[in-house]
Amino acid sequence: MSKERLSVGVDVGKDEVMVAVVGRKPMAFGTSKPDMKRLMKWVKSQAGLRAIHIGMEATGVYSSRIALALWAYPDVTVSIINPAQIKAYGRAVLRRTKTDSVDAQLICDFVRSQTPIAWTPPSATHQELKALVTHADAIRDEIRRWANRRHAHKHMTHLPAVIATSTAEVVATLTEELATIEAAIMQVCQSDTTLAEDMAIAVSIPGIGNCSAAQLLAYGGHALTQHTRRQLDAHAGLAPSERQSGTSVRGKSPIAKAGNARLRRALYMPTLVAVRYNPILKRCYDRYVERGKPKKVALTACMRKLLNILRAMLITRKPFNPAYQPLT
Repeated sequence: MSKERLSVGVDVGKDEVMVAVVGRKPMAFGTSKPDMKRLMKWVKSQAGLRAIHIGMEATGVYSSRIALALWAYPDVTVSIINPAQIKAYGRAVLRRTKTDSVDAQLICDFVRSQTPIAWTPPSATHQELKALVTHADAIRDEIRRWANRRHAHKHMTHLPAVIATSTAEVVATLTEELATIEAAIMQVCQSDTTLAEDMAIAVSIPGIGNCSAAQLLAYGGHALTQHTRRQLDAHAGLAPSERQSGTSVRGKSPIAKAGNARLRRALYMPTLVAVRYNPILKRCYDRYVERGKPKKVALTACMRKLLNILRAMLITRKPFNPAYQPLT
């Protein structure tokens, strides 16, 4: 992209987006395709011959839809930015007011001064996989909630029989729906050659099964192969957050958690299994425990190691090897 560029901030809403460029009053547009065309016509009229860099906060499906529509235009770079970064930037510049217009201007300033990395849309297959995996996880959460409710019913006196029957039917229905979605996940994974290879590589790691592999690939996305080791740790919210200043402040160093919570959650159960049956992770876990580290700290370190072993294997396209070392 040329050094000469127009920075654009977009505050995304469900039915409307607010667009800001330097020196102009922010403009509101709808979210339909014709609205996107009008938005880009207005932005291009401000850009002239300059390239265009558009930034917006990550707001789930809403921002992804807008980003995909704008990314399709030539000479346009799109960045999807962590909302925590925009919030911190607003505090740094002492921005006190919060409206759609102000937020759009703040995002515009952030894009101009920080030049966030460009966003690349995932493939259609990966989008399908992520949608299915997210839906399956939601069903599992519902099954757990209803199973807990069912357990509580056992301790209730004078529980109407219709409630027990209804609860059992809900759990059975959800379980049946989960099986249907899980079958659809495997079908999508096998429909794409690259994704099928990624699944085979992931499940070759002791501790990772089909379900966990699909979750890691869905939630990890491009970050699994395009991020450095440390960037991937931060992306998953597993990077240490050190607290030390002089001689008086020496707090503990928990993980930052300022990352993809779903990816972090998807790593937890495979790591619990891996520290018992995966030789590399078992040695890592035992070494931390022998050094007196709390088991939770040891497990977190193993989560990072498992994630980066997967990263290295996806990059090199090689299955698990007990003597394998992750890339740095």
